Amino acid sequence: MPYTIMVAVDGEPDHRAALDWAAARAARDGARLELVHVVERAWGDSTEEPSRLLVLAVGSLLEAEKQIALHRARDVRERRTVAAGGAGTSAEVAGDIEVGTRYRYGHIGPELASVSREADLLVIGTPAEEDRRRAFAGSLAVRVAAVAECPVAAIPHGWVDSGHGVVVGVDGELQTESAVEFAAAEAEVLDEPLTVACAGYIANPLLAGLVPEISLGDRRERVAADAAALAKERHPGVTVFTDVLDTAPSRGLVAEADGARMLVIGTHDRHGMQRLMLGSVGHDILLNVRTPVVVVRRARASAEDAGRR
Repeated sequence: MPYTIMVAVDGEPDHRAALDWAAARAARDGARLELVHVVERAWGDSTEEPSRLLVLAVGSLLEAEKQIALHRARDVRERRTVAAGGAGTSAEVAGDIEVGTRYRYGHIGPELASVSREADLLVIGTPAEEDRRRAFAGSLAVRVAAVAECPVAAIPHGWVDSGHGVVVGVDGELQTESAVEFAAAEAEVLDEPLTVACAGYIANPLLAGLVPEISLGDRRERVAADAAALAKERHPGVTVFTDVLDTAPSRGLVAEADGARMLVIGTHDRHGMQRLMLGSVGHDILLNVRTPVVVVRRARASAEDAGRR
């Protein structure tokens, strides 16, 4: 059954990497693509809807972005057809891609989090590397990834389709399973290797003299090995490597993903006010990302399972 990829667009030519990534993925998977533009509402604005002229302008923006998405999807489909030794017209290739559009009126973070309930994957752009030194750069991706109801793909502005392999960061927590499943499935579709990376300092200065340093390293080895075993069990055709890094988790995972096609990380299934925080590792990764990052929330337990707990 086709799934829905939702991508936030703003009409800026320099910000279309997220649109390109989402359209290419929709073309690859036969997914439905939906473009969303949020009309920013001033904090003191009491109106329920934007002006008619603004709505018309937004409609034109979305139609232009839709045509760009269709062109990108058509290009991907044509190249895949040629690579497979087949042939087909552009109309035939693009006809399988369903692209919808919508706008929301409000504040961009909450609005994107709200529409994520209707998506299987939400795609947003993040600042290019040269813009990350500015104050609060990347904060939108951090806020949305923390509260979205579906996985969130953060694509750096200026990204171009490149890299090889998929990297997944693991730490032994419950959210690891969903992240490993997503990453392994992606590696299988791409027919590329998966690297399971566990990063952290082996020597913990707070535990000096209390816990042998080797025990911390052993734990990370086990965490990586268990996650790799899970990936191989569910996707036996995928080549899986493991890497244990003695460095800060965010720095290690960003470095590990350099040159990869994608980095996948999990996020805790927090509740209440805690859910507004992504966590320091995910926060730092999204502020320093140089490759597409997918943040996967732990799959919700069934009501029956929840009742037993």
